[in-house]
This record gives sequence, C-alpha cells and structure tokens, in this order.
Amino acid sequence: MRLIRTDEDKGARIRIGKKRLSGIAVAMALFIGTHENKIDRKGRVSLPADYRAELPNDDDRVIYIFPSLYTTALEACDRTQLELHAERINALDQFSQEEAYFSSQILAEARKITIDGDGRIVLPTEFMNRANIDGKALFVGGGPKFHIWQPQAYGTHRLETQDALAGRTLPSLPRPAP
Repeated sequence: MRLIRTDEDKGARIRIGKKRLSGIAVAMALFIGTHENKIDRKGRVSLPADYRAELPNDDDRVIYIFPSLYTTALEACDRTQLELHAERINALDQFSQEEAYFSSQILAEARKITIDGDGRIVLPTEFMNRANIDGKALFVGGGPKFHIWQPQAYGTHRLETQDALAGRTLPSLPRPAP
C-alpha cells in the first residue's frame, strides 16, 4: 500500500487514490499488473503480494468475489469498492428491473473470502466452475478491482479487447478548480 502524509492529515496515513462514498472521501485500493498462480490440491491460491499490499492491514483481511457481468472471469474487490457498488445499485429506482438485476447479480452473488496467514484464498467451487478455472488462476489488475481468469480465456479476451480498442483513447477528465 502506498501511503502519503500531509500536515492536514495531522499524522494520519491514507492511501493514494480516493473515491467519495455518500459524500465522504474514502481510501481506494489500486490493483495493477497480471499474475498467474497455481491452485493447490486443497483449492488454495496465493493472492499476489502486490494485491495483498493494497488491502487493509488488520485482522479482518478479506476480499469480495462475484462472477463478472460481462466476461467469464470473476471480479474481486475490497469492502470499499463493494460498498460503492451497493451505493450505485441503491441509487436506482427500488422497484426497477435494473435494480433487481444488479442487486441479484452483484450483491446476492458476492462472497466474502478470507485471506489466510500465508496470503492464500480459497475460490468457491461454483465460481471456479463458472469461470473454468482449474489448476491455475490469472489475477488481472483493474484499478479498484481485479479479475480472476482462466489463463487461456484471458489470453483470448486480451486479444479481442486489443482489437476493439485500436485507435481509441481514454476520455479526458475535468481539471480540478484551483
């Protein structure tokens, strides 16, 4: 975890990168890079050290995993990011089909996964089956979240997205007021 300290923090340490959750600024993890790890015979896989470093360093070291809405991968995030998903879903009309869909596919499907003392997690069997993950898992950074892929499936996805993004650029963000 990269930390910064300023006089305004009065000695408080905060992670670089912030999001607003209900008007309150909160620290945000930054998951980057691609890491392939073996799954042992007990179904455990090491969470990449770079990713573990982005998570809170307390007794309740957990991540949240749910099947991706758009790919065969699994999505994973920390509690802060899952709370942002919940806030966005709760902002939808309570009785709308859209709210019901997102709620059932993200919040109802999400599983709280504990990271053991050796930095390993156990992926739920039903999630591994859905994502066709067996033997190896590929962790792919996605900023405030990361994906867990079957390595060959990600290879195909990576080539497809490279082709789809050819010639495109990211939109500009508005500059903060001075």
